[in-house]
Amino acid sequence: MKKIIYKWFVPALLFALVLVSCDKYLDVKPKGVQVLTTVTDYDQWLNSFGIEASLPGEINRLADNVDNSSVSNPPITTDERVYTWQPQFSEELRVSPVIWSNQYKAIYYFNVVLEGIDEATGGTEQQKKSLKAEALLGRAFDYLYLVNLYGKVYDANTADEDLAVPFVTSSDLNTQTPDRSTVQEIYDHIITDIEAALSDLPQDNSENRFRGSVAGAYSVLARAYLYMGDYTKAALNAQLAMDNGPNAVLDYTTMSRARDIPNLRVRPDAIYARLSSSFSNYEYPTLSFLQSFDPTDLRLGFFYLTSTIGDGKEQTLYRPQGVPSGEAYPNWGTSVAEMRLILAEVAARSNDLGTACDELNLVRKCRFPTNSYEKYESDVQEEVLQKVLGERTFEFPYIGLRWFDMRRLDAEGRMPAVNRYDALDNVIATLSPGSNKYTLQIPIQVLYFNPDWPQNPTDE
Repeated sequence: MKKIIYKWFVPALLFALVLVSCDKYLDVKPKGVQVLTTVTDYDQWLNSFGIEASLPGEINRLADNVDNSSVSNPPITTDERVYTWQPQFSEELRVSPVIWSNQYKAIYYFNVVLEGIDEATGGTEQQKKSLKAEALLGRAFDYLYLVNLYGKVYDANTADEDLAVPFVTSSDLNTQTPDRSTVQEIYDHIITDIEAALSDLPQDNSENRFRGSVAGAYSVLARAYLYMGDYTKAALNAQLAMDNGPNAVLDYTTMSRARDIPNLRVRPDAIYARLSSSFSNYEYPTLSFLQSFDPTDLRLGFFYLTSTIGDGKEQTLYRPQGVPSGEAYPNWGTSVAEMRLILAEVAARSNDLGTACDELNLVRKCRFPTNSYEKYESDVQEEVLQKVLGERTFEFPYIGLRWFDMRRLDAEGRMPAVNRYDALDNVIATLSPGSNKYTLQIPIQVLYFNPDWPQNPTDE
């Protein structure tokens, strides 16, 4: 039986409502179709750019290290609404819901493979199992984003009651939309699917880091358990990721500029690679974030460009492609540095400060010139933990992870209030400790066709 798939992916309007069951939108037709019949077809399908660059860059606008001094008050554009944590990022019903649609579009790709690969012709049974395993891993990776955007921070006491997102397993747009699953149910799906995939995943993805691997599976599990607060399992899986794949941090001290950083597809420290859908967009760092860097940190020169603008003022941009432009685009997926910093954080939280500093320094020594690098040491637990958490902001400034870190730190009472300012330095929005804004509202574009779904609470 042939599986018919869209050649040019379904128009944005359809994907805006990819989860809704409504004939009005299911009647939208793609401009072309591609028939997937062979194992090779499905293998190439997993190389789709819609998978590689699936992650929404808007997540960066939520974080405390971005600035937008030209923001309107009240906010007008989608970016401005995200930046000021508005309950809805768009009030228009007939537009694609920001963030939500990115993730479910990627999940569609993986569900296509999971539903059709068994009937594909050619190839071996093991190749089919391998592609199915990659699809399970990829879907789990995207659900990890969704549950940490639209569900509350994982709390073992309430996770089986806290609502998250629907768990969609069908690529048929006529299939009835599932109800919202709980946070616990989504994490259970993530873990179960990855564990089911492990035995059939490729051992090596060095020729294409965007593809799944055993190491990639363990690395996603490490991130998931970190967000769940299960630090023992987070550390165990972080180590397994490096035991089964890359284990060396990319060393900037061997490079003269960011242009020397290899293409992400073959980057040696990438474990499971992903790009943002807006991977070439600049970010505007806050002054406080810039001032928190050590001036000798190589990441400043590699990624941050300061130029003079009108009236002699200076403006600093974060350039994801590097300075000068190259292929240094940051990995929104998992990396050796992330695994090292997970090990460091877990060790710091358990007061194993020697291990925490050792893991932290394995990252830091690759980010400072040899003649200025100083090994970090401390016997004060809170100092070490803060140092590790700070290093995460320097190493992963604009790949979405800062927002997720803010969420889990807020749940621990570690996040101060975050303010947004206009050009005149007036406070126009505040993200308070414990705010409901740390959990995004379900987009109204989705609720319109699923009116029985409960909405996430707001601060109003």
